[in-house]
Amino acid sequence: MHKGIFSRLAKQNIRNNKSTYIPYMITCIFCIAMIYMMEFLRDCPTLDQAVRQADEVRMIVFTGEIVVEIFCIIFLIYSNSFLMKRRQKEIGLYNILGLERNHIGIVMFLETIITSIGSLAGGIAVGIIGSKLALLLLLKLLHIPSVLGFYISVKGIFTCLFMFGIVFLMILFLNLAKIHLSRPVELLRGNNTGEKEPAAKWLMALIGFICLGAGYYLAVTTESPIKAITIFLLAVILVMAGTYLLFTAGSIVILKFLRRRKSFYYRTGNFISISGMLYRMKQLK
Repeated sequence: MHKGIFSRLAKQNIRNNKSTYIPYMITCIFCIAMIYMMEFLRDCPTLDQAVRQADEVRMIVFTGEIVVEIFCIIFLIYSNSFLMKRRQKEIGLYNILGLERNHIGIVMFLETIITSIGSLAGGIAVGIIGSKLALLLLLKLLHIPSVLGFYISVKGIFTCLFMFGIVFLMILFLNLAKIHLSRPVELLRGNNTGEKEPAAKWLMALIGFICLGAGYYLAVTTESPIKAITIFLLAVILVMAGTYLLFTAGSIVILKFLRRRKSFYYRTGNFISISGMLYRMKQLK
């Protein structure tokens, strides 16, 4: 098979699915810009000139950057799973028409390269434009007069290239694994397959409750985030993990508990609402 057809097919797929690719790339650009701006604040030499406790400010920004990085990784993987779910029928059709899984993998690899380059270029550009605004906002919060000057963080650029390069490779491997583990007929009928009722995961709900409680306890008992920055960072991560687990697993547990209450469940409004929310939680997973 002629190699040029793969690149043409990749570009055509992006154009045909622009209604889903454009929001996905905007999400990537937004995440990349946020990471660049936070790296800019840590790397900017103006901070040493304007702020006396510049090291402490950098430590706080670094803590926030770790939290934002975790959020970006999870959010991009979730956005990609939504994108792939919309494209299941298209990928299954390619396989039915004669494209082997290796050929589909090459096409998806080229699509990832195109979207990654566009997202990285756009995200770094937006980050460079917004970095000065981020610095002015930080100085405003610290009640420090604004400082003139413009600076481009080379370290921030390389950090974004390295971090999001790994994220995009991870997403590509997840997509390829899904293609190789799925049968063409399953992909072709993916959008029409009925949703199974989600299982109640009591253990995940319990872990989420413990994480959320421990996170809030650490956040409340930590008096100085600067002196106990590690504990404060751990508290933020625990709250994020606990909130996610309670939202995904705890919501299903609560909805199934309400469904067992016959007098409450078998009412017109409650029956429709609980059943709809129960299957909606399945689609969010």
